[in-house]
Amino acid sequence: MAKVIINGAEYPVSVTFKAITDYLELIGEDSSEGMANFSKLPPSRYPALISACVNEGLRKEGREERLSVEEVAECDFIEVSAAITVVFEAMVPKTTDDDKKKD
Repeated sequence: MAKVIINGAEYPVSVTFKAITDYLELIGEDSSEGMANFSKLPPSRYPALISACVNEGLRKEGREERLSVEEVAECDFIEVSAAITVVFEAMVPKTTDDDKKKD
């Protein structure tokens, strides 16, 4: 599972359908239109997406703690930038040499 650093602490990241729908619900756009507009994610919403994906990672690990949007928003710019990069990378399917040979 991917990891991010928020306020100096390491957290797991899981980008599942649940994490995405939790994010959409959190921002008040839990709809087909909200899903369709997901690729137009403005930077002001990065903390909400990061917290949703971290909280899904925590849930999958069986941990009770949760990370709030505010905790992410208040951390260092570099940490948010690095964390959103990890989240975006986790959304892209990994390819292997075997996958490339199939093309």
